Formats: sequence, C-alpha cells, structure tokens
Amino acid sequence: MKNWTIGIVGLGAAAKSIHLPAIRKIDRLKVIGGADAAVEKDAFPFPVFDSLNDLLASLSPDIIAIITPPDSHFSLICDSLKAGAHVFCEKPFVASLKEGQHVIELSKACERAVVVNNEFRFMNVHSVAQQQINSPQFGSLLFISMHQTFFVTEQTEAGWRGQSDKRTCFEFGTHALDLCRFFFGEEPISISARMPKPGKPEGADYLNLIQLEFSGDRVAQIILDRLSRGPHRYLDIRLDGTQGCIESKLGGLAELAIGVKGGTRKPFMRMEMSPSASARIYQAGKEKSLTTDPIDLFPNATATLLDEMLIALETDAEPPCSAADNLHTLAMMLAAYESAKQGGAAIDLRTFTTNNQGA
Repeated sequence: MKNWTIGIVGLGAAAKSIHLPAIRKIDRLKVIGGADAAVEKDAFPFPVFDSLNDLLASLSPDIIAIITPPDSHFSLICDSLKAGAHVFCEKPFVASLKEGQHVIELSKACERAVVVNNEFRFMNVHSVAQQQINSPQFGSLLFISMHQTFFVTEQTEAGWRGQSDKRTCFEFGTHALDLCRFFFGEEPISISARMPKPGKPEGADYLNLIQLEFSGDRVAQIILDRLSRGPHRYLDIRLDGTQGCIESKLGGLAELAIGVKGGTRKPFMRMEMSPSASARIYQAGKEKSLTTDPIDLFPNATATLLDEMLIALETDAEPPCSAADNLHTLAMMLAAYESAKQGGAAIDLRTFTTNNQGA
C-alpha cells in the first residue's frame, strides 16, 4: 500500500457533501489541490486554481477527481490522462458511446485508469443483497423491481440538472440501470422505455417507465417518478428469487410496526432503526434484517469505491466501475432515450452499442 495524491476539479455541492468527506475517510489519500473558477480560493485547506490546466501546471496529483457538469467530462478526462493522472469521474462520464470508446482507448495508451463513481454498488444494502443472490436462502434472481418517488423543488432543479431536457434517466437513471447489471451479473439483452410528459410535451423526462430483458426470460422494471407530489422515496428495490425475496430502501427509517400477518393471522411486532438505508430478506413467511448503512451514505459508499480503486492500482488489477465496464451502463441510458423517442420500442443493446460507438 502506498500514499496517493488527488486533485479535484469542481468544488461545488457534490464535492463538499460527498467527495471531500469520502477522501477524508482514506488515510493514504490526500487532496493536494482543486480547480474551480467560481469558488472562493481561501475556502479550502488546499490550493485552488481556476482551471484543470492551471492545477496541472503547478501540481502532479496521482488522481484527478472530476465533479463538474457532464458536458465538461470528456475534455477533462482526456487532459487528465494525457497529464499522467488516473481519473475518478462522476456519472455520466461522457455524453456518447463514441466519446466513451475514445476514453477507453486513451486510458490504455496512457496506462492510466478511468473509474466512474457508481457508488450505489458499494452501499451496504446493495452489496449485501448482491451477495445473497444464489445463496440457499434466496436462490436464483428472477425479477427486479425499482421505484423512486422524488419530490421536485426549485432547489433540486437548480444548475445544469434543471436546465437539461434529459433529466431523470440521464442524472439518476444510470444508478438504477447499473444496479440491474450488478444484481443480475450480466448484460441485458434489450431495453424499452416510456417517458410520458403529460401537459409538458417539450419538457424534461420527469417520469421514466423502463423495462430490461435479461437471459432466461428474466426482467427488471424501473419506475422513476418525479411528477408525484407525494412522499419522497429515494429508491426502493425488490429482488425476487426462487427461494426468497429481498427489499431495500434508501432513506432513514425509525419504525415500530404491530399487526396481524395476512393468511396466517399471526400477530407480529417489528422495530426497525436505520439512519440512511435498510435491507431485509423474506423467506417462507419469515423475515430478518440484512444490513443498514451509516448516516453518511453517499460519502461512505464513494470512499469504499475509491479505496477499491487504490487497491486495484496497487496490485495492477482492473479497478471496479472502470470506463470499459460503465460503457454498458451508458449505452443502456442512451438506448432508453432512443426507445422513448420511438414510442417505447424495444432496443437491442448489443446492436445499439455497436452502431453508436463510431457514430
């Protein structure tokens, strides 16, 4: 194990609330500089420059973390690789499959890694659920259901997110799509999507209805609902297996439930305390808690991925969530928009990826 240095491009809300706290969790990783022309330079305990080029002219960090709006990612990734730095980038890491393929080829030529922050894989509730798949108590995974109800406000739509006509699937859907790949352990065959815009036909995609087809007639269904004015449910997931069922929820919970089970009419009492996320497994009428996550859900998961990245670099292994791996998730997101454009037509993902890598 060695000590590593990192420079951060983009020092906005995501850097302050997720990336900087994540980096502080890793003793052998140190921030030596940042780049952001829009922040107060003395607001951070490290030198801050106006641009990545200015940062690279003065410092030589081992890793560059890119936490800027997505339309800037491609050029920043390329400049970082050419400067000899590894890259840790927010998603979507590029805007097209052509750009993604270029990044992959450049990273190989520069012998540097590009890792995309698919931190949802590294949340306890998702990693532990994935470890249960093919276990005796869960069996084989047959079906995935995901549901988000996100309460949209002026604050959530501030900045680049609210300005884009590609909103929900582009900004959040990549997490849900990537988790489907993670749980099934394979690439989907096809994707179909409807993105209704009732009352605002030229508006953003605030409602996503997505279906993924996997081998063996297995399916994943995703509902991302940002039209609702009801309760906020950040992400609820249900995994149905041949022997059991797992349900996970993102969002703090303090609940005391007392009632009578349907069918058996047996009384029950359950108390659950989870600061940020929880997962439970159900089998043969019984249930038990699998795991929870700490209150700093996103920094903790990001730190876990960063640490795994460092271990891979130290052992000359392929890091998790590499650009090559994430290209499949990027293709799924882009194909979802193409399907919606075609009225929900099923898109063959292998053909879509092949046809668009050089488009």
